[in-house]
Amino acid sequence: MVLLIIRGDSYEKIKNAIADVHRHAKLTILGKPRIMVPEAADEILEHIVGNIKKPCKKACLVRIEENAPRAIDRIRKIHPPAHIVIVSERHEPYFYLLEDLPKMPLLKGYYKSKSLDSDEEIEESH
Repeated sequence: MVLLIIRGDSYEKIKNAIADVHRHAKLTILGKPRIMVPEAADEILEHIVGNIKKPCKKACLVRIEENAPRAIDRIRKIHPPAHIVIVSERHEPYFYLLEDLPKMPLLKGYYKSKSLDSDEEIEESH
């Protein structure tokens, strides 16, 4: 399991990016996305990659089932409308984020695509 920090200008773009991660990158989202303090998201990004060009206005945290290399490979191919940072257990903030996750408010208005879930059930039954 890895965490995705999704940074963007609006929650609408963030929700679209989450939908793209689920639908097009075919990554398994665990639980509900949570709202992060944008400054905290920027601070973690800076810790992981160094300097950041532009601070974000909105941010959220999402857990996914897949491992970091698979997530990186699949997200690279889809060009989502928000900046996605993958945080694995190799990164120092990972365990702090996991601990804080239940305390973060839910991102309202995001629902997993029912059609993809149905397709997956059909594939699993064959």
